Amino acid sequence: MAPIIDQNLCHCCGICYDICPQDIFGFQENEIPTVDYPEECWYCGACVLDCPVEAVRLRLPLPMRIVPSPANYGEPGAGQAAELRKAAAFSRSVTES
Repeated sequence: MAPIIDQNLCHCCGICYDICPQDIFGFQENEIPTVDYPEECWYCGACVLDCPVEAVRLRLPLPMRIVPSPANYGEPGAGQAAELRKAAAFSRSVTES
């Protein structure tokens, strides 16, 4: 599953191309970037976070969307609860609606 670039929002700035640690994007000046190597995506979210017009979204694979449930593992410790909330919020922010 690869990043999705909304062609209606993209301003062809190339930031996603520049910021991607895996170089999955192809980019020509004044053209919308393409996802040339989707299987190389690490789902790090750099392209999503750095896009100035929020034109990039990620489709996370199902195993990456699953956040541990207290029903299965018991209540999280004090420091873990906040981290689990952050993980769940990030997961919701980068998955396709």
